[in-house]
Amino acid sequence: MAEIDESLLPGILRDIAGLIGLPGTLTLVQHYGGVRLYIPKRFDPDHVLVKILGAAAVVKLIEHFGGEDHFDIPKALIASVAVRNAKIKVEYGELSQRQLALKYDLTERQVRNILAGVEEDDGQVALF
Repeated sequence: MAEIDESLLPGILRDIAGLIGLPGTLTLVQHYGGVRLYIPKRFDPDHVLVKILGAAAVVKLIEHFGGEDHFDIPKALIASVAVRNAKIKVEYGELSQRQLALKYDLTERQVRNILAGVEEDDGQVALF
C-alpha cells in the first residue's frame, strides 16, 4: 500500500490507525465510512469485523473500544483520495491512462492531472 500522511485522517481514525495500522483503518472506512459502528465487548470469531479486519485487529479494537457507545466512522474522503491517487501513480506503468480512468471511475483528464501532481479543481469559484 502506498504511504499516505496519517494527518489526513480525522481524529478517531488516527486513533484507530494507531491501534490496527493504516491499511486496516482504511478497510474499516471502506466498509463503515459514514455510519455508526459498535465494537463488541467480547471477541467472537464469527463477527463480521473479524472477517473484514482479522482477529488480531479486532482484539485490539475490543481492548480499546469494546462495549462503548456506537461512534461514527468518518468517510475520510481526503485520505481516500490520497490513497487512490497514490495507487494510480504506482499502477501507471502497468495500465494506460484510459484503463486507470475506467478502473477508478475518473476521466482521463483527471488521471493525467493526478499523474502530473495537479490538484483537482472542483469547478467552483471561490466566494471570497
